[in-house]
Amino acid sequence: MGQGIWLPIVVALTMVASFFVMAAEGATFAIVPLIKKRVTGQIAGNVGAYGNVGAVIYLTIYSLLPQGAESDRIFFNMLGIVALIVAFLNAFFLKEPTGSHEEEHVETETAAMIPALPEERYHP
Repeated sequence: MGQGIWLPIVVALTMVASFFVMAAEGATFAIVPLIKKRVTGQIAGNVGAYGNVGAVIYLTIYSLLPQGAESDRIFFNMLGIVALIVAFLNAFFLKEPTGSHEEEHVETETAAMIPALPEERYHP
């Protein structure tokens, strides 16, 4: 398997797959500043650390499986099932934070209420 595939095609497919992996990682890290502004660094550290922990766990599991198409199918089915379980747990048990950006909204509303012209020169 893989003996007849031309090397530039393999490199191009790897680059395309890498593009989508980087997009998923960017989407994950884009959520970080939206959680709570004052602890953005701590949350970013946790996201990065647990991402690495997950990679090590999944690669360890994959390396313990026997080689072959059947074990690859089992591994990718396991990835999908774990993703569905985590999505279910997040959807039903994770509470959305309230008031985490309240001070930002107050500043935005205050800035929007300041008129562009001083009141003495403003005549509607």
